[in-house]
Amino acid sequence: MAILRLTLSNQLDELVRINALTEFLDEEGVPPAIAQRVKLVVEELVVNVIQHAFDDGGKHSILLDVRTEPGGVTIVVEDDGKPFDPRKAPTPAAKELMEAGKRGGLGMTIIKKVVRDLDYERTEGRNRVRAFIAYSAPGR
Repeated sequence: MAILRLTLSNQLDELVRINALTEFLDEEGVPPAIAQRVKLVVEELVVNVIQHAFDDGGKHSILLDVRTEPGGVTIVVEDDGKPFDPRKAPTPAAKELMEAGKRGGLGMTIIKKVVRDLDYERTEGRNRVRAFIAYSAPGR
């Protein structure tokens, strides 16, 4: 088991720092297809926080914790933004969004399809989202 921890600011240009995930997951022997899923979920969760969690225009920290474990990868994203439980987010079909002419809205749908477990808690003014992506690792 290994852990990658990053503290990101609530700015979209911080997303380039998530590229550290690729090397981390490769070093841990995570198959490329699973690594792509992990990166997609991390990007969707972090972008959602950056774009929707804060109304004050101030600087905030987003904590990212990615752990490789027997049987999968756990992602934890923590922030001090507005309460948001991704499990309760609507998951419209892509066709519905396109017909309505909406941009965005697919992030939570994608996350819910890719992860095995999705948990949320709000504690002491902080959101904590935990997602688990399962896979069978060779020799585990």
